[in-house]
Amino acid sequence: MAEALADLPHPYFRPPRAGSVALIAPLELRRLLASDDPPYLVDVRPPTERLLARIPNDRSVPLDTIAGSLTSLPHDRPIVAYDHLGFQARRAVEYLRQQGFDRAAALEGGIEEYARIADPEIPRYPVDDPPNRLFFRQLPRPESGCLAYFVGDVDERVGILIDPGHDVAPYRALLAEGNWRLAAIVETHTHADHLAGHAALHALTGAPIHVSRRSPAQYPHERLAEGDALRFGHEEITVLETPGHTLDHLTLRVRDRIFTGDTLLLGSCGRTDLGGSAERLWESLTEKLLLLPSETEVYPAHYGARHALPERYVSTLGFERASNEALRQGSREAFLTYMTEGWPPKPADFERIVAANLAN
Repeated sequence: MAEALADLPHPYFRPPRAGSVALIAPLELRRLLASDDPPYLVDVRPPTERLLARIPNDRSVPLDTIAGSLTSLPHDRPIVAYDHLGFQARRAVEYLRQQGFDRAAALEGGIEEYARIADPEIPRYPVDDPPNRLFFRQLPRPESGCLAYFVGDVDERVGILIDPGHDVAPYRALLAEGNWRLAAIVETHTHADHLAGHAALHALTGAPIHVSRRSPAQYPHERLAEGDALRFGHEEITVLETPGHTLDHLTLRVRDRIFTGDTLLLGSCGRTDLGGSAERLWESLTEKLLLLPSETEVYPAHYGARHALPERYVSTLGFERASNEALRQGSREAFLTYMTEGWPPKPADFERIVAANLAN
């Protein structure tokens, strides 16, 4: 079954659109910087931030001085602008492209993301948080572009799995290697592009399955509603009801992280015309998720080219506000139009996969 689904077009993501601000992924920038023809690298942060960290061989052009620096920037080379998290760089690239620098792009996720996944020798911005006893593991499935998550209390050795895939071997190995006890399995929503692994994990561990109170799931499960909390050791997951992509959609919050399923993806939002509601999605975003702090980390259920998404696994709410195509539509009416027009046809296996995930 897994092999048969591997080539199935994903039902929820629109192909990339022309006109969006160009972004370059950290690993791609690292490759280009090591090539014989590297891009012209511009740091648009204030000079004080360069004392904390910088990418070698760049040039400092603070955002508020960029208009006066145009004559010194090259038209015959790609320009890559960066800052801390990507907000200012995106504004810089919008301006540069308006001025005729057609090869300008922004570093996706800023120097923070670049230091995390492309060059760990670059210093990170200082963090004032207390020692973190929360264990976190992101579990990507490259063959499908899906993401599952495990969060655990380090001291109590107990944790929760979010959105597991059908092949439970990686989760079984994680639990065994860390001597973890699984307290719960949580589905953010009813998946339509892949078979879920909650039933197999429940049979393996006995951990209860938790879904939205709106879910029509037919297997034994516990129901979650707005404000509910699932404790695991001294930690807890809190529940936000975020219908839209599907009517049974949940977003899960752990400390400063949100697991958004398909409600908020990196660069877009999950499709709403296959049983969801664009109006409900607008409310979920504007009345709940976008009210959270900008530094809140966003962990979606999908990534990668298979879904017309960036090859990134994490973002922040601030970065998504600044760069996410769906969130930048400008008005409720524009958002609703964006979410209801231009999508590809419904995949042939849509109903079959949904039915299988609801049955067991």
